Amino acid sequence: MDMPEYSYWIIAGLALMIAEFAVSGLVVIFFGIAALLVGSLKFLGLLDDTTWELTIFAVISVLLLVFVRRVLNDKLMGRERQRQGEEDSAGLIGHRATVAEAFAKGTGTVNYRGARWQAQCNQPLNPGDMVRITQHEGLWLTVEPWPAVKPEND
Repeated sequence: MDMPEYSYWIIAGLALMIAEFAVSGLVVIFFGIAALLVGSLKFLGLLDDTTWELTIFAVISVLLLVFVRRVLNDKLMGRERQRQGEEDSAGLIGHRATVAEAFAKGTGTVNYRGARWQAQCNQPLNPGDMVRITQHEGLWLTVEPWPAVKPEND
């Protein structure tokens, strides 16, 4: 039993759209959308030539990648907002880290989200202490002790 030609485009489109979940990056999904559109045009009888099918697939894919990806990427992934007076392209400033090794002569290491960073602080810190990241410069962090929560007295 032969499948109609349009079904190949539709199956490919669905497979590419599902593949976006594995790849993630908002690229493969646009190829899937383009394939679905070509399959739909083929189903409606508006396309009959393989050359036109491939051309329309390529044009729609490129147009979606160029114009739609940027808008969706900003909406879905979010934009990093620069806080006034702070430059931090990685978004580390203000977050909490844990001291991994004691600070000697103002330098030590901290763990932040599973990664170990070289850090500097003008106060003594011990392993396990919580710190706030105040500056990020290359591979170095500047930290300060995390403010302790004071228990309320009754």
